[in-house]
Amino acid sequence: MVKEPTEFQQRRLQRRLEDLERTNPTDIPATSFQPPAPPANSPAALALAAAKKKQTPNVRRALYGKKSLRDWLGELPPSPTPPYITAAAPAPATPPRRICASCGYLGAYACRRCGEWSCSIECVGVHERDGGCGVAA
Repeated sequence: MVKEPTEFQQRRLQRRLEDLERTNPTDIPATSFQPPAPPANSPAALALAAAKKKQTPNVRRALYGKKSLRDWLGELPPSPTPPYITAAAPAPATPPRRICASCGYLGAYACRRCGEWSCSIECVGVHERDGGCGVAA
């Protein structure tokens, strides 16, 4: 029997996901790395230098054509989707363990507000006192 998360739990989960997204370093695109230049006296460098000298007017016009800001913005790739949206895992074969949020033993009591488990009344008191629901007391 799986209960739907409450609105508070959904907001809390969304806040945690936003924190993860904010602190997650983005991957550096492979296009930002420059290939090493060939040595100056190698045949590849000489061929490259010879090719640079032979520019037709059409090539020169294409190379030196100026782009507006709108053109540059139009060439940007679309923003990538966050990885937690595209990630998928199979459903677990066993139900989730009810572990006490305060001490780690098996939980017997669920918090009415956030749904975290506690093993005893003392741990429920610790959970409520220390703001275990994400709200500082």
